[in-house]
Amino acid sequence: MARGATDALSPGGTSRHPQPVLDVLPHAKSTPQSPESGSDEDGGLHMPGPNGVHSRPGPPSRALPGVTLNDTDGDGEETVCIRHGWETQLQDRERATLLSQNFFMYYEEKRHETAGNPPPEYDPKAIVSDWRMKDRLKTTAAILAVCLNVGVDPPDVIKTDPCAKLECWVNPIPPDTSSNQQSNNSKAQIGKNLQSQYENLSLRSRYRVMLDPTIEELRRYTTSLRRTTHAERILFHYNGHGVPKPTASGEIWCFNRGYTQYIPISLYDIQEWVGAPGVWVWDCSASGGIIKGFLEGVKKHNANQQEALAQHPNRAQQQTPIKWDDCIHLAACRDNEVLPTNPNLPADLFTSCLTTPIAMALRFFILQNPIPSNPAITPDTARAIPGKVSERRTPLGELNWIFTAITDTIAWNIFPPALFKKLFRQDLMIAALSRNFLLAQRVMRMYHCHPQSWPQMPDTHHHALWRSWDLAVELVLNQVPRLIEQQKSEQAVAAETAPLTNGQPNGVTPPDPQPPQSSLELDYVHSDFFADQLSAFEVYLSAAPATSDDAGYAEPPVQLPIVLQVLLSQVHRLRALILLSKFLDLGPWAVNLALRIGIFPYVLKLLQSQAVELKPPMIFIWARMLAVDQSCQADLLRDNGYTYFTSVLNNASGIPQGNIAEHRAMCAFVIAMFCKDFPPGQQAVLESNPEIVECCLQHLLDMENPLLRQWSCLCLGNMWADFQPAKKLGFMCRAHARIRDRSHDPVPEVRAACLDALTNFVRTGTGEAIDTAVLLEEETLASVVIAMGMDGSIMVRKELTIFYSTFIRKYEGRVLVAAWEQLLEERDKRSGKAEDGRDGSQGEGVDLRENGHNVNGHARTNHQRNVSFALTEAATTGSSVSTSRSPSRTLSKKTVYRAVWRQILSMSADPHPEVARNASITSDYIINALLDSPLGEHAHGILDEIVKLGLKRDNNTLHGMDGITRQGSRDVRPQTPPSPTASMASRGGYFELSRTASVTQAVKTWFGGSARTPEPPLPSPIMRSATGNQMPYRSRPLTPRDAAMLPPNALDHFTGPPHQSRAPIPKSPYYIPRDLSQPADVPLKSNFFVWASSYFREPQMRSSETDEPGSIDYNERLWRRNRNDKIIAGTQPLKKAAGSQRWDVPCGYFGIGAAPMEMVFHQFEPHLVTSDDRDSIAVWDWETQKQIGRFSNGNPDGSRVTELRFINEDDQAMLMTGSSDGVIKIFKNYDDAKKVELASSFRALSDLVVSDNQNAGLVFDWQQGQGRVLVAGDDRVVRVWQAAHELFIVDIPARSGSCITSLTSDQVEGNIFIAGFGNGTVRAYDQRMSARDSMIMAWVDQKTDHRSWIVGVHLQRGGMRELISAESNGGVRLWDIRNRKAVHALNPPSQPGVRNAQRQLRTLAVHEHAPVFATGGADHNIRVYNTTELKRLSAMEPYMSLWRTTNTARNAPITATAFHPHRLMMACGAVNDGHVNLFKCEAEKMEKGTLDGGMGLVEEWRG
Repeated sequence: MARGATDALSPGGTSRHPQPVLDVLPHAKSTPQSPESGSDEDGGLHMPGPNGVHSRPGPPSRALPGVTLNDTDGDGEETVCIRHGWETQLQDRERATLLSQNFFMYYEEKRHETAGNPPPEYDPKAIVSDWRMKDRLKTTAAILAVCLNVGVDPPDVIKTDPCAKLECWVNPIPPDTSSNQQSNNSKAQIGKNLQSQYENLSLRSRYRVMLDPTIEELRRYTTSLRRTTHAERILFHYNGHGVPKPTASGEIWCFNRGYTQYIPISLYDIQEWVGAPGVWVWDCSASGGIIKGFLEGVKKHNANQQEALAQHPNRAQQQTPIKWDDCIHLAACRDNEVLPTNPNLPADLFTSCLTTPIAMALRFFILQNPIPSNPAITPDTARAIPGKVSERRTPLGELNWIFTAITDTIAWNIFPPALFKKLFRQDLMIAALSRNFLLAQRVMRMYHCHPQSWPQMPDTHHHALWRSWDLAVELVLNQVPRLIEQQKSEQAVAAETAPLTNGQPNGVTPPDPQPPQSSLELDYVHSDFFADQLSAFEVYLSAAPATSDDAGYAEPPVQLPIVLQVLLSQVHRLRALILLSKFLDLGPWAVNLALRIGIFPYVLKLLQSQAVELKPPMIFIWARMLAVDQSCQADLLRDNGYTYFTSVLNNASGIPQGNIAEHRAMCAFVIAMFCKDFPPGQQAVLESNPEIVECCLQHLLDMENPLLRQWSCLCLGNMWADFQPAKKLGFMCRAHARIRDRSHDPVPEVRAACLDALTNFVRTGTGEAIDTAVLLEEETLASVVIAMGMDGSIMVRKELTIFYSTFIRKYEGRVLVAAWEQLLEERDKRSGKAEDGRDGSQGEGVDLRENGHNVNGHARTNHQRNVSFALTEAATTGSSVSTSRSPSRTLSKKTVYRAVWRQILSMSADPHPEVARNASITSDYIINALLDSPLGEHAHGILDEIVKLGLKRDNNTLHGMDGITRQGSRDVRPQTPPSPTASMASRGGYFELSRTASVTQAVKTWFGGSARTPEPPLPSPIMRSATGNQMPYRSRPLTPRDAAMLPPNALDHFTGPPHQSRAPIPKSPYYIPRDLSQPADVPLKSNFFVWASSYFREPQMRSSETDEPGSIDYNERLWRRNRNDKIIAGTQPLKKAAGSQRWDVPCGYFGIGAAPMEMVFHQFEPHLVTSDDRDSIAVWDWETQKQIGRFSNGNPDGSRVTELRFINEDDQAMLMTGSSDGVIKIFKNYDDAKKVELASSFRALSDLVVSDNQNAGLVFDWQQGQGRVLVAGDDRVVRVWQAAHELFIVDIPARSGSCITSLTSDQVEGNIFIAGFGNGTVRAYDQRMSARDSMIMAWVDQKTDHRSWIVGVHLQRGGMRELISAESNGGVRLWDIRNRKAVHALNPPSQPGVRNAQRQLRTLAVHEHAPVFATGGADHNIRVYNTTELKRLSAMEPYMSLWRTTNTARNAPITATAFHPHRLMMACGAVNDGHVNLFKCEAEKMEKGTLDGGMGLVEEWRG
């Protein structure tokens, strides 16, 4: 599917926006052929297409493998039904077909690939070439020196008989007379014709014809002309047909006064007279030697000038040095060649080619290609073609137009760019002579002459376009006899009517009828040359690959100059503009080519056209040009060209076809670029179109076109950026409030654009007096956007930090007060004092303006402290605090400034490094301001006190952690505090970052730079000490009931293997670390506008390379689809037998270096991902049993990775991780240690709380088909995130006081999900219902249902769709959501002699499609059961290394188990041994024979 405005540029087409659009489509209308069709989860709101969702025809989605309408036996008879009554899900054939032929991709958007940053190598000046002519010179005067001396041949020339005679198409010696009078008349006519011929090239130049000049006349006229033309260029034309050849020493000839002698003139002298710059035309024999002599004279002039300047240095300041080498020479032949004397040619053949190219080209064609079929066509016919050169619709005018296009194109394709620019784009006279010189090369070489030039022009006579010229000439010549006869007959008719004028009344004579010269009056068939060339250009565009750089383009399109020439024709203009738009869509390299060829004057002139049909391509072309080169602002302002776009944006003029909203978005972009850093543009738009503000605000309501919403915001932001009149107008229209209302827009780019516009709104007026009404509105803005701190898009959160930095800089004094009071409050909370307690420190209440030293003017001292949490503020508003010695703690409480400060503190430890970096810079700025203020000494003391309190508290905290968490907390890790909430503040201070977090670490990071910078690895592994395993003191014994409510591993006393060395933390795309050597400064600068502008530098009219059949990406995806289908087809027949076969066949074993806490198999790749009890994630190839990648999740100390999921498994999978601090991260290229990157990260749960003294961390479930993330854990809600929007869409109350320990959901329709709780309850929810009523089933009976911690709950994707849960006491239940009682139950056997027998079950794993599940126990055993009878199929003990830690029990608990989604394989690991064991089912022996036939192809492609 073509992207962008392709259809809008073709008649009758429609344009589809390539960015995300919120559609409301019933799923019944979704078809596989619609790439933007949404999933069929509920037939409601969904996000199709590129906004995080790529709907591509391809392999079946992750939810579908193994799901069939009904399982059948070998005879094809239906034997089983699907649980929960979900047979109807797959009875809809249309839905099943849709789901099997489409799959959905997330986190693959440009914003994830770039993190909202332009590439580091991006330079706006580097992407555009220097296409403008900075030193444009014009040829303002010309000397035409004709030395013929008619009747007297020079002594060194021997003429043939007959010979060439015509000079300027005039015979100087008429055959009927030889009188001197006739000779003088002929000579005068020659001079007149020569001037006329040059005037056809340039009318603006002043010409001086000198016939047979003497040396005195030549000196006088040239020196006089140089004085009047100053530094402009002079043309010197020399015709030396009547004088001897130039001498070898560099001299040309003229006459004495009596014309009795030939007088030589030194080229050095002529240079002195004419000066520079100049263009020299030498039409004489051996003229090539003149160029050599001239260049030697140039060297002498330059040397003399340098010597003179050295002797008189002041002269260089008084007068500009002459550029003697700035000269252009055109010579008729080489220094050893003689001009042709063919009587069929003019004597001045070189001059004829340069000044009358059409006549000469036609004569040359006739002489070289006689047309015997039409004897009426003779060489004289060439000068009888009807029409005018200036009228392109006449035969002669059309030929001249074609000739101009062909010669321009030949030069463009052969000449070096710099030479082409100098000769063809600097001056009209030079361009015409250069084009005609190409004809002279072609014509004269046929007569053994080779024209010479300086700078030297490449030979072009062999170019293929000359054949097109010959065809055009032949087609016209064939019509010439008929056209001449028609013209004569019409002239005769006009002559017959002439006598009738005598009978007119009152003697009025009507005007003489003009002979018909135009093609409208003649029966002339126009040439198809331009139409054919446009077709050839269209073929080029159809084959050009979609790329934004010039890689792979050896040559530019041949027809590009012709396309620009076609813009002059109204007949072909629309088609040419459409093709030109498609060419510019290829990328900046194409825009550069078009600008260099000279597109700009054409499209600038077309802005004055009111033709409605031209608006779509014109808007597209200008958007592309401005995206590459912003310097066009002054050109748009000069002729009010910007009104062309404001009229479309203001709905004043429509677009006849296509998507008008998309073109209005382009207009908004053009106006935004026009106003960007260009105050005259801002003023012009505001004065001429004040209604544009209201129109942009109206466009914000167009929910079908996010690109229009995005650029409407950016347009408004650039209009009022540092421009108070526009801000005042926006304030009157309530623009800031209406933009603020889009803060929850479903498209992240729009939300980021809103923040960019609001940032510019707040920044405007910084440092000036602030109106009260403006202050209140900007406070309201800040209070509303605080909620965006929990946005799932890193780009939005990054823009929020920039907004905060701008707001804090403007209201620095107020935020400084909030930071000071927050510091005092934090110190009091950590020391256990009441909030309103007094410290007794002298001077805490010192006025911030003490001794007249206002924080606005504080001087930075040498004791700056780079702090990576943040306290920010300095006063631009002049606010002050009370001078009372007893400080008030209520000035900033419950104000927006305190809220902003707390939010920026939280964001300084954001899970994404860029957001944390920006927030840290802002916070450090305020802290430095506070430390440099009069309160700096007291602030130092308070900070030191907080550090000491944190160290003391950290030691106490370590004793109360569970075994796994305790060891992790010993590593110094940066903190990730949740967003500030009222509930958290009431529990003991804002810096109570998490349950297991050490406050000491938070305070340490204040002085360590970026909050996400990891500490260096410890020198040696840290083993858990004996004291670290002690449980905190309890006031009563631990009862069995209490123990059942704890996590299964809470009472373990096992020592795990030594930790591995620190793994590297994957970087974010284009991330630039903070330079700590530079002081923090605000406001921060946003690069969102630059990043968003790159949309118009990328191909939009065609499918991406991935969707182009035959491309590498397309072939790879097709191969992956075939491989996936092969794996599914090969494993499907084995899944039924899996419920009756043994599962204890070892098939792999490898050491991972740490106890595996979580593990997950990839559906199709041979990848197994494991995580340890800290933050290390390892990727293994289970086929080769080798580690292919390892990296750190980057979560803080005291937390660990609690969930692992693959997303986008059908194509190129990503890894989604969840950690116990409430953060979810998505990694791309996870299987390549060198390329792994952080695609996105966000805080999925903002307020993790410990419920019932339990610790579940974060659990989530990923729904691929719906693009949703269900997140729960130590919270009272299940939060549903929409990956496409990167927003959470609903909080569903858990309706339980216990933590959620496991989540699972229906992967087909995605409506039902089930949660297991720490108190043993299992609850089912329906997302289609309101959040309050969403719980549809609760299994809470303590007698028959679970009674202890739910270890896991899982709903199969395929098979019978069994819902299975397991508790830590060993009970397993199979549920049907329609029944309140379990379908099957497996109760643990009594083990009277075993300690903690009620806590034996540690893990649960369920195969997605086979009727089996496995449990891992504390006794180091794996037990596999079938789901039909709950029959135990196997029980095995995983291998464990003999080199275990001393005094470690053999029966270490199982920590993780996982089934392969398709293959009959499972993996497991234990707590005190860093190994993973792989087992398979006996039925796998059959699988080998099934798959071997195709795996060879898989291996070949993989290699």
